[in-house]
Amino acid sequence: MNKNFISYAVSHRGVVRELNEDAYIELNKYNIWVVADGMGGHEAGDFASQLVVDVIKAEVEELPASSISTEMLIKAIKSANTKLLEYSSDFLANKTAGTTVTVLFFKDNKYSAIWVGDSRIYLYRANGLLQLSRDHSQINDLIDEGLLTEQEAINHPLANVITRAVGVQNELSVDCVEGDLLTDDIFLLCSDGLTGELSDSEISIALGPKNIIDSGMALIHSTLVRGARDNVTFILVKNEESDKSNNKKLVNDDLTVPLLLSK
Repeated sequence: MNKNFISYAVSHRGVVRELNEDAYIELNKYNIWVVADGMGGHEAGDFASQLVVDVIKAEVEELPASSISTEMLIKAIKSANTKLLEYSSDFLANKTAGTTVTVLFFKDNKYSAIWVGDSRIYLYRANGLLQLSRDHSQINDLIDEGLLTEQEAINHPLANVITRAVGVQNELSVDCVEGDLLTDDIFLLCSDGLTGELSDSEISIALGPKNIIDSGMALIHSTLVRGARDNVTFILVKNEESDKSNNKKLVNDDLTVPLLLSK
């Protein structure tokens, strides 16, 4: 596997929420990264997000690295969907235990961005930020139907209503986009606690220095300064041939870091 992929992860409960219902994992050995956001207002959101992460990890680790594929990861997400529905039936009187999930996977100089829900995957390349995923949300459905403009969607009361999640319905559709992987590509997987506070242009500015630790510190600190109304979790992944840094993760509710963004 390519040893030049480095990652940096941050998870914070935010300023308002008492619990962190996000979950994530860095499976760097397999070039796989996952972020899941348990659905607020539903039963056992923290359990749901952790379960989907755990199922992906378990199914990945059962196979040799050469056998892991995009199709296998999609199958793992669907397996987690089945397990969550069974848990809801057995222990929650069929109340929903749902979660979003985003998965990033590298193989043979290609990337796969896989997702369900409104947690996002971005690609920062050549000083430009591209959202690879498309939110499974009621807002996007209204935009697609021509009933709402992009401008009208900003701060719309339905902004947090998602139309697809793991653990909600028996049949789960998982979306995926693929592309070529280039040197110096930076990928961002994140829960909506980040994108709910920072715009795409602000995220792009934070990624500009191309040092993912500095970028990660800027993102989390700026989110906290804005009020961090939701849990905030993200993973930055970079393909950098010359960087020998170790993979790092940061989980700290008393974070103090430099502010690199201004509103």
